[in-house]
Amino acid sequence: MALPNSVETLVNDRTGKFFIVVDWDTGQERTVRVINPVGMILNVSVVLFGNIDEPQVIPQSDYEKTFSPEQLVTLGRWQQDRFASDEKNRLQRAARSSQQTASQKSAVARPRAGSTRTAGLIDKSSSSTGRRAKVQWAADTLVFFRHKIDSLSANEVFAVVIEGHGTFQMSKAEFQRKFNNIIMSNEYRTQGMYRYASIPEIALPFIK
Repeated sequence: MALPNSVETLVNDRTGKFFIVVDWDTGQERTVRVINPVGMILNVSVVLFGNIDEPQVIPQSDYEKTFSPEQLVTLGRWQQDRFASDEKNRLQRAARSSQQTASQKSAVARPRAGSTRTAGLIDKSSSSTGRRAKVQWAADTLVFFRHKIDSLSANEVFAVVIEGHGTFQMSKAEFQRKFNNIIMSNEYRTQGMYRYASIPEIALPFIK
């Protein structure tokens, strides 16, 4: 299993060493699941890290100079285990969905002709323009963080300040509709983030 294109990291205040974040939602308040420098997966308190609100994203090209060999071995195993688990769940959902397809088709109400409503949570014509962002972060390219976006309600807005390009801004519901391929990607589901190498065309209307 190939390693992810990039990972979020936290830096220990005392040692200055990098810890790889593998899951923000540990089920315990104020803890995060990380791979420590000796390759162990642990749930640790966020108070150990100074950059908890602004985790540093490390691209795959910098893995060897940033992380220990033990960390990379464990990261590869974690990626493989999570992929296998996600694939199993996907197949189970697909099986359940196929059994309900006929009844769902008959039950779904179709929009009236000329209606601006979609099956989603907001109007198709609605936009995040002019609304204040609930959360915001800066990056050198377009980066989505699952733990930041998942905490929003459907119509709350997030923003990414992209150096040299402007500010990307949209609501959570718009993100779910426009970037569903990112939400379903293995990297976003297992690593909790997705990083574009360059700004995609679909994002340009949301940059101001």
